[in-house]
Amino acid sequence: MCLDEPIAVEERARGKKSMEDFECLDVDYSRAVPLEPFIHQVGGHSSMMRFDEHTVCKPMISREHHFYLSLPKNLRKFSPEYRGVIQVSFQEDKDGFIHLVAHPCETNHSGGHSESDSSPAGSAEEDNVGAASVHRTKRRRRRKEKEGINTHEITHRNEMHSMPITLTSSHDQMSYCPVQRFRVRLLRTGSIEVQSNGTGPFLVDLVENKEEAESLKGLGHNPWSLRCHKRQLAEMRKTAPNSKLHKFILLENVTSQFVYPCILDLKMGTRQHGDDATEEKRNRQMEKCASTTSASIGVRVCGMQVYKAETGHFLCRNKYYGRKLTEDGFKHTLQQFLDNGEAIQHLVMPKIIAQLEELKSVLEKHQTYRFYSSSLLIIYEGNNCFSGVNRVENGDLCTSHRAATTGVAVKMIDFAHSTYKGFRGDRTVHQGPDKGYIFGLENLLRVFHEIADGRGIAEEHDT
Repeated sequence: MCLDEPIAVEERARGKKSMEDFECLDVDYSRAVPLEPFIHQVGGHSSMMRFDEHTVCKPMISREHHFYLSLPKNLRKFSPEYRGVIQVSFQEDKDGFIHLVAHPCETNHSGGHSESDSSPAGSAEEDNVGAASVHRTKRRRRRKEKEGINTHEITHRNEMHSMPITLTSSHDQMSYCPVQRFRVRLLRTGSIEVQSNGTGPFLVDLVENKEEAESLKGLGHNPWSLRCHKRQLAEMRKTAPNSKLHKFILLENVTSQFVYPCILDLKMGTRQHGDDATEEKRNRQMEKCASTTSASIGVRVCGMQVYKAETGHFLCRNKYYGRKLTEDGFKHTLQQFLDNGEAIQHLVMPKIIAQLEELKSVLEKHQTYRFYSSSLLIIYEGNNCFSGVNRVENGDLCTSHRAATTGVAVKMIDFAHSTYKGFRGDRTVHQGPDKGYIFGLENLLRVFHEIADGRGIAEEHDT
């Protein structure tokens, strides 16, 4: 029996109006927040955007939105904190550069309940999420200062990509001049042109298009982030004439506590298609699972970045790399994920294992839940301040950085195809816990234990 039953959206929002029971009356453009691609996106389809230091956003899918609202308490620990809904406008300047801008909006209770992804949504309380995020940041900083952690340098590092905005005309509220470090435009050929004022420590690795790989070098973004952003802009450009505003959901930036986050994105379970998938999609997903480690061990690599201390760069892998891996190749990739180029990071392994064990225990108690096509993120700090030539010169940063990032993060994400008994009237009801997901966790734990015990792969097995 499930010890923590799903919380109905109506019960969770008791005393607080549901976000989809509000009608957006007027967008406040004067409080616009420029968005840019989230630099640490290693996998997924939708483009993740940076809202502020501790918050990211992604295009809203109604089903996923409701799932976040109804997450049981003991699963919320293993997922990014949900922080509301914003409206995002798509704007193209005279030079062809595209800007995505988030806007809070004036709201009014309409008494209705919309299921549309494109309909306006957001309570006044939750649409003012920018101010709330600032208060959260201040609270975190005060808490860390009480713990003796110097947050100044960490905050400075994470705010490098901030983008102030200035309205150019009170008569044309859609016109603005963002001061930003990163600009992108889509060319008529379909390729993406990127201009950046800064550089970053990313290595473009295993990008199929070599010309694209060269163009992305040194831009300070994971290459997969830019690939997703290109796709997102192309889709939004198509709908721009008819739809000026798009709904995005706001989520906790789970990498914000890290300076050089090493991230492993794993597709979990032996099945990826949702209950509502078409026959064509179902067959395609089943074939994909059968030909990858999803079928044999219930987990496959969808993306990875790992900081290499000896070079000062991130090594990046994408989902196409993950699809080619055998079981030995999967094990080698996990070993590579834990290696900063100088040594296996043995100190983080017990923490990763402990969190995976706890997550497995939680999922075993949740009857009827299925997390089809969801992913699991594993994150740890890549720079332990003990690397030779790349040792951080600022001692305060090194000290605060060690104190602030002694832990790891294990987070479930991407719930667009998840379900449980009673969720949104789903007709298919599954029995027992999600055995495919748990099977993947068991094998993931086994591999981590083998690496921790010194039984890793001696030679590279990329396939």
